[in-house]
Amino acid sequence: MNPKRILFRMTALALVLLVSGCVFMRLYKVQNQFQDFDRNFELGDEGGLTLTFLNPVLESDDIIWLMKNGPTTKRDGEDDELWTYILKKQYLSTDDENGEFDIPLLMTMKEGMLTEIVFPERFLKYLSVPVLKRMFASMGNAEVNKFGRSASTEFRGASPDEIPKLEYITETLGKPYKIEESEEALKYTYLYYLDNAGPEAGASGFEFKTEFVFENPDDTLKRAKVTIRGLSMALDFSSYQMASPKLELPVQN
Repeated sequence: MNPKRILFRMTALALVLLVSGCVFMRLYKVQNQFQDFDRNFELGDEGGLTLTFLNPVLESDDIIWLMKNGPTTKRDGEDDELWTYILKKQYLSTDDENGEFDIPLLMTMKEGMLTEIVFPERFLKYLSVPVLKRMFASMGNAEVNKFGRSASTEFRGASPDEIPKLEYITETLGKPYKIEESEEALKYTYLYYLDNAGPEAGASGFEFKTEFVFENPDDTLKRAKVTIRGLSMALDFSSYQMASPKLELPVQN
């Protein structure tokens, strides 16, 4: 191979690693902010589930890196930008379910920093702000596995009633992309691409996947896992009796 081409590829790879490393450090800083949730965030329920960053860390370029694409739409406000990403639900076969189950994410960028994310209002139907706040706050105790690009958190709530039930998940997210069942467990997988990803969708582009593992035969949720950009975050519900959860945040590709 041409030495100049080799040098070019090595330089490009070094730049990619440098950029992704910077993104990871900022994600890690956000994870640390969750240790003092009330000082760094606000959680609201008007017009959807709203997470406000009181001390912004993530830059707009970080979001583009994480999503592998720019926003579906971008609108200028008085002193900010309003970005919309739409996670389009995927099906193994033809979509034959009633209802709209794509996930719009509304983001506010101010001076190039992410200051707010609004999730769909339906997410609040079965999860209250206090419970969600405990889930977010649990991330502050994360043990980061940089090499495994994975994270796991124990959710230890005050009551088993705080744990989402199978019927709640299907009512909120619709039918799963895939169901796997064994004698001990039932696994529901949901898959999403970006609405405007075009040929970049799927294996060569952005992919957002959520997995829920239930214990058979009573459909008790034991574990939830989210994977985006090769970064996995898992929440373990099996020790809900205790009072503080623990989360790990993964490294980037």
